[in-house]
Amino acid sequence: MKPRFASTPQSSAKPRVLMVTHVMPYPPAAGNEIRIYKMLSWFRRKGYAVTLVLKPLGDTEVSNQCILGLRDVVDELHVFDNRIVLPRPGGTMAKPVQVDTDFADAELSRIQDGFCPDWFAAEVAPIVAAVRPDVVIAQYVFMSRILELPECGDALKIIDAHDLFCRKQKTVEQYGIKNYSLSLTEAQESALLRRADIVLAIQKAEQDELRQLVPEVEALLTSFDLDIHHGDPAAVVPDQVLIVASSNEFNVKGTQDFLDYTWPLVRAARPGARLRVIGKVCQFVHCDDPTVSLLGFVESLEAEYEQAAVVVNPCRVGTGLKIKTIEALAWGKAHVAWPSAADGLRELGDVPAVIVHDAVAFAREIVALLAREPERVALQQAAHAFIEQHFGSESVYSALTGRIDACRNHDIEQVPA
Repeated sequence: MKPRFASTPQSSAKPRVLMVTHVMPYPPAAGNEIRIYKMLSWFRRKGYAVTLVLKPLGDTEVSNQCILGLRDVVDELHVFDNRIVLPRPGGTMAKPVQVDTDFADAELSRIQDGFCPDWFAAEVAPIVAAVRPDVVIAQYVFMSRILELPECGDALKIIDAHDLFCRKQKTVEQYGIKNYSLSLTEAQESALLRRADIVLAIQKAEQDELRQLVPEVEALLTSFDLDIHHGDPAAVVPDQVLIVASSNEFNVKGTQDFLDYTWPLVRAARPGARLRVIGKVCQFVHCDDPTVSLLGFVESLEAEYEQAAVVVNPCRVGTGLKIKTIEALAWGKAHVAWPSAADGLRELGDVPAVIVHDAVAFAREIVALLAREPERVALQQAAHAFIEQHFGSESVYSALTGRIDACRNHDIEQVPA
């Protein structure tokens, strides 16, 4: 299915970018959705011609809301969801292409096939040939098979890593999660990363690790751009606490632990406190406390942030940049979180959040902030200054767009007069 929103220019001074992803970036709610949508929006503001190829995992249908929401940020959209008829002998779909035929790792092949099966690569090949992109971006290493297509041979090949999966298992074991399904060995992840010319790291620590893991691949720091929100102070609801979280296992366990162990302490010390939980995490946690509202999807996340007196991040462990933490800071909210929330932020400077190490301290700091408006205001001012300095779009994307523009300019110079 191909909704073409605008004619893709065949000859342009601006780069043509083709992105392939399993993540549905609209409406942007989870951290990876927001990251991809923000990147697409930046490319649009730069005037790039953007083609997006979207193949969600499993038996998922891309909603009309998603398709319509992407029309403002992409020129051409190709959707491969559960409405696609899988190839069959004598069928009309493209013949599966033979890429990475020397891939000897059966387990890695199984994981890769879940994201990017050979029939899908075969369908993408003619799209690449028609678009003739200057840049091809694979979202996550698991979509990097696309970069092996001969049609991508002349393009600048980029992997947006999002995370280091060879570090996942060690991290999640600290939290009692065994056999994380997408853990990779260093050798496996290196094999996928070597398909790219450039790999994007979301934080400095991961950029350094990527440079050690695949020194032959250029690692660019491309963090997360955020708009600063100045809410109406009069809209803040006294004693209102907010959690915004997706449904990954880290968020589910962290939120359930918060509901079980921390929130009862908050309520005991501050009877008027109320907790609102937003996001897909609500489908997997439970709480009978009448002061807790498990709301799931809401029409206006902006209103929830604006009304919150304190925002918390209950996720105790995880990898990558903690998007919900920096999102709370962008809203200028007093923020309480575990130490992992500051990963990727500490090296930038003093993190304007209250970091705690146990459930009792978590509750105590929430109660203190609810009771002391001057402290909340001071944190708000520090949060806005921190985000403005480190997460503005110009600084976040400067290295990436510099490489893309340089690649396009070089190609133009090679065209015979």
